[in-house]
Amino acid sequence: MQALWNAIFGEGWLANLATYITISTAILIVGPVMMMLFTWIERRGIAYMQDRKGPNRVGPFGLFQPIAEAIKTMTKEDITPAGADRWVHFLAPVVVMFATIMTFAVIPWGNLVPVDINIGVLFIVAIGAMHTLGMLMAGWGSNNKFALLGGMRAAAQMISYEIPQVMSLVSIVMLVGTMSVRTIVENQRDWFGFGWYVFTPIGLLAFIIFWISSLAEGERTPFDIPEADSEIVAGYMTEYSGMKFAVFYLAQYMTNLAICAVAAAVFLGGGAGPGSSIQGGLGTFLSVIYFLIKTIGLFFLMVWIRGTFPRLRIDQLMAFAWKFLLPLALINIFSTSLWIAITRWGVEQGMGVVDGMDYPVRLAIAFAVTGVINVVSFLLLVRMNTSRGAMSYQTSPSGV
Repeated sequence: MQALWNAIFGEGWLANLATYITISTAILIVGPVMMMLFTWIERRGIAYMQDRKGPNRVGPFGLFQPIAEAIKTMTKEDITPAGADRWVHFLAPVVVMFATIMTFAVIPWGNLVPVDINIGVLFIVAIGAMHTLGMLMAGWGSNNKFALLGGMRAAAQMISYEIPQVMSLVSIVMLVGTMSVRTIVENQRDWFGFGWYVFTPIGLLAFIIFWISSLAEGERTPFDIPEADSEIVAGYMTEYSGMKFAVFYLAQYMTNLAICAVAAAVFLGGGAGPGSSIQGGLGTFLSVIYFLIKTIGLFFLMVWIRGTFPRLRIDQLMAFAWKFLLPLALINIFSTSLWIAITRWGVEQGMGVVDGMDYPVRLAIAFAVTGVINVVSFLLLVRMNTSRGAMSYQTSPSGV
């Protein structure tokens, strides 16, 4: 894109400005379009899982249903409660949407990279945390007890699950040696485009932890406690209507899109696949197709989980993060350090045992050692937490 505008305007600030405007416009268009596709996939997917048809009246196969609902929502009256803090109430959806949009700035769409910065992973984590601030603002500014409870639940949940989420990404950053998302994707192009980190014991465990934590960050079932409608109406969104509610709804699905895109880039090779390394338009086209297939596939996994698992209680949700995911993430970081020592270190670093071995042999040893550690740790933590749960959450004698 930069080359195109350089050819038109010549190298300089005008070409840079045109490039940034083009990239921003593309993100603002593609995001809502993907959001509408995701809502259609979710509603139709859940419907078939529940033995019904789902939306099927507006357009072929109900494809235009998201457009009809968007028009309906945006044309509804925008109401602000009498006792609300008007500015905080107004700015909350803006903050949530801003945090979501900014995340896409560093995510490569196949071979198309909006911006490549050397702290891309840190940027995603930091800007994603602003999402929580927006939900707290919505809960506080609405002057409604259900909204405030939802905002507080959201803050507790996001902080708890952000830690294992970041820890899971630390393992991949240690392996690659950089926080550039583009470099992480490039390092997975071996083995004909199938050198994905998810195929290693470390990457697999990191992916599982990241995925579960991200479901909580994206308020997906079974972690949709901040807006549990059967308990607190709609949580922090209770007092929102019209365009503001539509912005919250849009930001929520775009967050899910960002989660799937980050997972696809960091653990599933992003646009890496057969033929994606070909120079020119064909390689770029294939890389974008691979990236979209992986991203949409991961979203379908989200839908499948929603249709399978019931919502957790708040105490179960917190215990799961602190007693299971966090220890597992720390153990995975330890495994990653062992992997690096076995595959890269030599006599100078105190690893004379493996020095002189061929790389495939060292790789096989690293696979075996880290695999055994991760599997045993996983089973031990499951056993410990299951026994604790059985003692803590027995039903009452009456069975009520």
